[in-house]
Amino acid sequence: MVDSPAPHFDIGEKLSQRLNEHTQERNLKQHVIDQGTVHLQNLIKSTPKRPRESKPALQDKIKKLEKDRTSRSLPLSQEKALLREIGAAQKAIRQHDQCESHQELIRRKRAEIESAREALRITQSSIAEIEKVLATVQLAKRLGCTTAELITREVSCPVDKVARVLIKAGDTISNAEKNGVHIHVDKMHGKFVIKGSEKAVMQAVKQIEDLTTAIDLEFDLSSDHTLYLLSQSSVLEKIKSSNAGVEFDFLARMNRIVMHGPPDNVDRAKADLSNLCVVSKSRGLDSKQISLVVGKTGETIHGLSQKHAVVMDVSKAGDASTLRVIGTSDNVEAALSEVESLLFDNEQIEESLNIDSLMKGELINNSGASIKEFQHSVSNAVAAGNGLLLFLDRNASKDSPTLTIKCARSVMERAKSLVKKKIHEFESKIVTVSVPVEIIPTIIGKGGSKISSLRQTGAGAAIEADKSGVVKIYSHDAETRDAVKSAIEKIVAENQTGHVALDSKGTLGILFGDQGKEVMSQISELGCNLSVSDDDTKLIIKGTEENIAKISEILKPFLAKNYIVEIDVHSDDAALLFMGGAKSVLQNVESKHNVKASLRKEKGTLLLRGERDSVHCAKKEIEYFLYGGEGLAVCKFKVPEDAIGIIVGKGGSNLVKLESDFEGVRIHVPKDKNIVSIRGPEELVKKCRVRLVTDIATMRIVDNIEVSSQQHDDLSHSDIIKKIASGTNTSITLNEGSIKIRGISNDVRDAKALFVEHFTGSYSGLIDLGASQCSRLKSTIAKDSSHFERIKLSTGTDVSLDESESCIKVTGKKASVKKAKLSLIGFLDFLLPKQFQTVKVHKTLFKSMGDPEKLAEIAAATGAFIYLDRDLVSIIIRSESPDDDSAKALELVNARLAESEKLNYVFRLVTSDAWLLPIIIGKGGQSVKKIEAETGCTIDIFKDELTVVVRADSEEAVDLGKDVLEAIVSQARKECVFIDMPDSAIPAFVGKGGVHIKQFGADYDVEIERVRKQSSTIKITGKELAVAKAKEAVLSWMNEWEASHTGLTITVEEQFIPAILGKGGETVKAIQKSTGCKIDIDRQHNTVTVREGTESNRATAMTRVKAIIDEERATAAERAAEKEKLRLEQAEIARCNVKSPVDTTEPSPEGAVNDSSRTKDRSKEFLVRPVGSATSKSKGNGSTKDAVETGTKEGRDLYLMLVTGNESTDDQDDQWDSSTVSSSAAMISACDSNDGESELHYHSISGFTVRI
Repeated sequence: MVDSPAPHFDIGEKLSQRLNEHTQERNLKQHVIDQGTVHLQNLIKSTPKRPRESKPALQDKIKKLEKDRTSRSLPLSQEKALLREIGAAQKAIRQHDQCESHQELIRRKRAEIESAREALRITQSSIAEIEKVLATVQLAKRLGCTTAELITREVSCPVDKVARVLIKAGDTISNAEKNGVHIHVDKMHGKFVIKGSEKAVMQAVKQIEDLTTAIDLEFDLSSDHTLYLLSQSSVLEKIKSSNAGVEFDFLARMNRIVMHGPPDNVDRAKADLSNLCVVSKSRGLDSKQISLVVGKTGETIHGLSQKHAVVMDVSKAGDASTLRVIGTSDNVEAALSEVESLLFDNEQIEESLNIDSLMKGELINNSGASIKEFQHSVSNAVAAGNGLLLFLDRNASKDSPTLTIKCARSVMERAKSLVKKKIHEFESKIVTVSVPVEIIPTIIGKGGSKISSLRQTGAGAAIEADKSGVVKIYSHDAETRDAVKSAIEKIVAENQTGHVALDSKGTLGILFGDQGKEVMSQISELGCNLSVSDDDTKLIIKGTEENIAKISEILKPFLAKNYIVEIDVHSDDAALLFMGGAKSVLQNVESKHNVKASLRKEKGTLLLRGERDSVHCAKKEIEYFLYGGEGLAVCKFKVPEDAIGIIVGKGGSNLVKLESDFEGVRIHVPKDKNIVSIRGPEELVKKCRVRLVTDIATMRIVDNIEVSSQQHDDLSHSDIIKKIASGTNTSITLNEGSIKIRGISNDVRDAKALFVEHFTGSYSGLIDLGASQCSRLKSTIAKDSSHFERIKLSTGTDVSLDESESCIKVTGKKASVKKAKLSLIGFLDFLLPKQFQTVKVHKTLFKSMGDPEKLAEIAAATGAFIYLDRDLVSIIIRSESPDDDSAKALELVNARLAESEKLNYVFRLVTSDAWLLPIIIGKGGQSVKKIEAETGCTIDIFKDELTVVVRADSEEAVDLGKDVLEAIVSQARKECVFIDMPDSAIPAFVGKGGVHIKQFGADYDVEIERVRKQSSTIKITGKELAVAKAKEAVLSWMNEWEASHTGLTITVEEQFIPAILGKGGETVKAIQKSTGCKIDIDRQHNTVTVREGTESNRATAMTRVKAIIDEERATAAERAAEKEKLRLEQAEIARCNVKSPVDTTEPSPEGAVNDSSRTKDRSKEFLVRPVGSATSKSKGNGSTKDAVETGTKEGRDLYLMLVTGNESTDDQDDQWDSSTVSSSAAMISACDSNDGESELHYHSISGFTVRI
């Protein structure tokens, strides 16, 4: 019988079996616990409700009730009631018993669950022990050893080196079990826990210890060392072999090498690197040299690098390229030497030789075939291959062409010798002929026909005719050269030149026209050619000398009888010259001076022809008629279009009457233009003009504006017509399809512009000009339009000169138009000194100051044009010439203004007093009518401006009206008072549903209400005494409220209140919400009060308010400091420009004219001194300075506007908006005056130049 082998015992399998059994047991116990927990929860949920009274109390109650029932005789109903109470108490005791038994069940169930949980904990402990032992058995099995052989070792490592060791020993750790060990890394404490057999553990421990003791060393290298080591790998390999165990990592971008390994070996490797000597040398290269050094696909530079064991690098920075050679000193020198030799051998050089222009032409003929053939022959002769070039220098002057040779240095001399020989051969075949300069065009012929035919002579020749009178002939055939020379000499003999001077360019038209046919025929018969010089100052005669003399004798008398001059005639004045038929001005001049006159309408010129002296006398007489002089005067001015018919009259009757009243005066009104011109003796012209101006100024006209049905409805349901009529002093009627406007012409024009603005949003403003002013302005704009362009750009308007209306037209937004007109007035005052003057007038004085009859009286007395400009809020005084009349007009207007101010009282209200206007006006205007009836004054009310104007014909009446108005206002203030309350006091004062405020009003027989737009303000109205008592009572209540609601109050600057409130009150609301306080802001007294809440919360809220104020104050201080710094910098720049006015532009050679692209000096175009300024001399250091502080106010205002962009600092009326002045920067420069002294000028970007 054979013994069977002993059964194999696997402890791991047994442990796994035990683990499974315990796991099943644990799951079973957990299931029991889960079911018990569910049952317990159900018991708790179903717990019966315990009665409120305790069980002993109920028992006592039963005893007491039973005693009451049995101790005395009770009615049946009471006994039943006691029995019911006893039954209820007994039921409650039974409920107590049920609750107690239920609680007992819950306690038993909890005990069962707790017992099961204790058993579960024991089972889990057993499972944990089995798992631990099983893990050890399984680990030993994986590592190939027994549990008895399994050992554990710990290796400590600095925490900062753990990551480095993990990186270096990554493979060892990841493949640890293959090597018979298990490694656990404790990064937190810097430990490596190693498990396994003793041998495997000791090997792993040694490897990790080696890694922990290794060091890293970073060693900085120069960029040359780095490049050299990376390129020459043999050097680095030698260092590695001599220092075993050292690893090298290059950080090329940082020029750094990192060495890792045993400390001693790392130090030796560092020493080897330090002892390595590397040098670098550089050499510049151009683009062609780069190609030579690099070679095809880099073969040359690679070969040099390998040959000399160096690093060669070509780099490019901008347009420059550099070759760097890196290596040992000897190797670098050898490599550079070979590079120099290579470049020298292949260097290309150029040399240029002068050639004749004829040779140049021969070389470039036939698309340059000759020069290509020439280059090929020279290249073959010197064996230069494709390396030789011949080309013409394009930069050479036309008169001195050059031929450039480009080739290698070694063959240059041979090539130059061959080219010179060729040039000499060519020049030997050139013949030169000198001729008069005037003959050159004849030799060339019309369109070059003559010289072309000469070039076809014989075998063909090249001919060049220079303007200096030199003709050069080239041909390879000698006979051809001689034939061409003879032909040119013949042309010279037949084309001698003579001259006859021209006194007038206009005579040319006569000579070559119908009147000169006979003269031209005689010249043609003599076989000569007649032409005109380029400058039209002489006639050129070509022919034989004999014929030239004859033609001169024919021309001179003809030219003397046909002298011509031109006179510019405006289209409006042309008809005046022909008025009167046979007695016209033109007919009179022709017969008087024996001249002929012809008008060229398309050019606007009048031609006078005849004897020289007669023509000049006739010209002078016509110019006096057209433009005035010698006691004659011409006056032109624009009139309203609707007034033209009234001025002319039926069939011209009114003009005839005027000419009859002022005998010797001619009045002309051109068709389709509203311009009137008056000519005649100076005094009569002035008187006639005064008559017309007065009539026009007081003339009432009618104008119509067509409107659509929609516009009609819009006007019908708004007060726009009323506003425009009141603002322009016109009468306006709205018809079915139009608006009818009646009034003085300027008023009608303003009203019409306002209606157009209302319909279209675009407003048009005009500045009237005289005819001469319009002409002067047109000339200025033609030369330089930057003035208008600047104003357009700065205001956003359209500015144009309307010649037909003789005015400047400005279109755009109304505010922008006002701004543009103000700038234009300043410009016109600068361009036409003292011809445009303004007197500011407040809107309330428009009616009195704009009285057309009064303005017409001043205009008639002074000769100036005067009108009210509502856009500029000014009276405009315009004169054709800056004489004493304009100064007198200004004086009279100012006197009129002073008188108007006395007869007008202006009562202005602040916004908070706007409620007074309805009281002043009264119901249906009764109050105003009553004042006017009692005082004889006229009351004008401007609601938009909260202004009331009292005007009358006497100061006494104005004073009376003023007293009545002030009495009404005073009484109104007594019967209506306003009281400001803290915001937090309003709810208490108003009361729930307004009960308190209503009771207050009833108690004092007044009406009390809150102001709608100012919720913290209340309004009290009623009889005077009642209002006073109510006010006193309200103030008393408010004082009591404030005493019971103490708070913290501070005074703040007005500009900080918006910051405290925040956008939409967000900031103050946030503070109130976070602190629980109420913050009252009194804008009238600029105070902030914090109420309610605790004392600490009020302090916190006030601290936050103060923090906001401090922050705003700091921000304002920073802005002020920045502004001051900028001001100082600008002042320093201006000071430096004044002190050092040095022109850095170098003078052009030989006094050449400066480039036209330079900024045009405008310093001499306008007046030499700012308008209205006078010169004051200040002594100091021997210098004299111009001061702008003196002179007229208008001059100083304009000067400040041009230089600084600001207006005068003088006080202005409320409506005078400083924004209407466009800002402009200024630049100070210096230049020399005619007397050699230095002058300072201010140049503004607007184009103005002002000498100071």
